[in-house]
Amino acid sequence: MIRVVCPECGEQFETDADALFLFNRFYCLACEALLEVIEEDPLVLEAIDEEYYESEDEPENDWADE
Repeated sequence: MIRVVCPECGEQFETDADALFLFNRFYCLACEALLEVIEEDPLVLEAIDEEYYESEDEPENDWADE
């Protein structure tokens, strides 16, 4: 287990070392923010706006409104 600090709330929590690979996403145990590994050495985490990424995955159907 490795202790990490949430960039959103500042709380420390432990997570598996296997979860800390580049671009992996996981949730903060304290504030439930979605975090992404953006650098491995040194370890850098970034809080991700989950709603932005969910809407980005949806196909645009502008033609359906016509």
